[in-house]
Amino acid sequence: MKKTALAIALTSATAFANAQTVEVKLPTFYGKMNVTQEFVQQENDGSYSRLQSNASRLGLKGDFALNDELTAFYQAEYQIDVDGDSDDAFSMRNTFLGAKGSFGKVQAGFFDTALKAAQGKVDQFNDLPGDIKNIVTNSENREANAVRYSTPSLSGLVLTVDHINAEEEGAHNGLSLSAVYSRDAIYAAVAHDSEVEGEGVSVTRVVGQVSLADLTLGALWETQDDNGESADGFMVSAALKATSKVALKAQLASSDIKAEGSEQMSLGADYKLAKNAKTFVFATMGENDADDSGVQVYGAGVEYKF
Repeated sequence: MKKTALAIALTSATAFANAQTVEVKLPTFYGKMNVTQEFVQQENDGSYSRLQSNASRLGLKGDFALNDELTAFYQAEYQIDVDGDSDDAFSMRNTFLGAKGSFGKVQAGFFDTALKAAQGKVDQFNDLPGDIKNIVTNSENREANAVRYSTPSLSGLVLTVDHINAEEEGAHNGLSLSAVYSRDAIYAAVAHDSEVEGEGVSVTRVVGQVSLADLTLGALWETQDDNGESADGFMVSAALKATSKVALKAQLASSDIKAEGSEQMSLGADYKLAKNAKTFVFATMGENDADDSGVQVYGAGVEYKF
C-alpha cells in the first residue's frame, strides 16, 4: 500500500513539474562598432584631425510566441562611443516592445520615425560626414512616447503610421506616415511627417532605389514646410560592386532645408574583410551659400558587426 501511494505521489509530482516547464527563448545579443580616423580641412578656419565613433551600438532583441496567432517582440539598443568622447557610457537608441500576427505589427517605445526609416539604404554614407542628416534634412528623428502600427506585406507594400504623444496639455501630437514598396531589386517609399520636427512643421519624403546587376542607383527628395516657409533638398547615390570584396560609392546632395544653398559630394570605397567586417575610405566635400563656408573631410575606418 505504501509503495503504491509513493508511486502515485512520484508520478503526480513528475506530471506537475512537466506541466510547469516553459521553454524560454534567450534574446539575441548584437552590436556594431564603426570607428574612423578623419582629417578635417575648413575653408574659413583651421584644419584638424579627429577619431570618430559612428553610431556604434550594443543591443538585445528577441521574440516569443504568446499563442498560436500572436508573437511578442522586443528590442533594447544603446549607442556607445568607442572613441571615449562622451561622458555617458550609453545613450538610448531604438528601444520598444510589441506584438505581431496576421493583422500586422504594433509596437510602442522609442524608435526611428516612419519617415526616417523610409530612407531604406539609399544613403551610401550613413553615419559618416556625408550622411543626409548633415545637409539634406532636419527630419532624421527618433521619437519617444511613440506607438506604431504596420500592415502585413501586401505584395511587397507595407503601410506604417506612428502616433507620437506630446504628453503636454495644449501641445500637438506628432504623426509620421509611410508607404514602402520593396520587392526584388526595387525599393520605393513615400513618407510624411506632421508636427514631428516642431509645431507647424510638415515634411514629405520620396525615395527610390534600384539594383541592376552589380550597380545600385538611388535618389531621395524631401520638402519641408515650416509655418508657411518652404524649402527642399535632394540626394542621388550610386554603389558599384567592383569585385567580390570591393565596392565603390558616390553621392551628391543639395538642399536649402538645413542651410541655404548647401551642396555636398562624397566618394568612397569599401573593402570586405569578412562576412561582418569591412574597412573603408571616404572623402566628403561640402559648402553652403549662407555663410560662404566650405569643409572637406577625408577618412579611413573599420566596421565590425556581431
